[in-house]
Amino acid sequence: MAITARVKASDNLWFDVSADTEPELFKQIARVQEVFSVAKCGMCGCKDVKFVVRTAAKKSKWLEVVCQDIGCKAKLVYSTTEDNNFVYPKIRWDHLSDAQKEQRKDEQEYAEKHNGFLPNNGFFKFKTS
Repeated sequence: MAITARVKASDNLWFDVSADTEPELFKQIARVQEVFSVAKCGMCGCKDVKFVVRTAAKKSKWLEVVCQDIGCKAKLVYSTTEDNNFVYPKIRWDHLSDAQKEQRKDEQEYAEKHNGFLPNNGFFKFKTS
């Protein structure tokens, strides 16, 4: 018999999950909360955030949550596991690629002092070189 749960990720985003066992249901709830519980921008606090998928060079897909405040437009970038079965928010320094570390090098000291976590819950504003 399946066990079901309704999980609130944010004020306007809910998920229905089900599993055959409590541990599996627990894992599904945890995934929803880790990936989709972005209630506000980590930089300005705006509650108007949008999930965005865009295609970049080489047809790679960028998964982001973007602040909709016109004066902010900060973003939280996601990555996928090697098997492409799961996504996760890049909220830790060690989640960043070498290119991202170079672009966000001003955040390294903060991360070192905060157990590897990035400032602003991982949100950042794109900086041109």
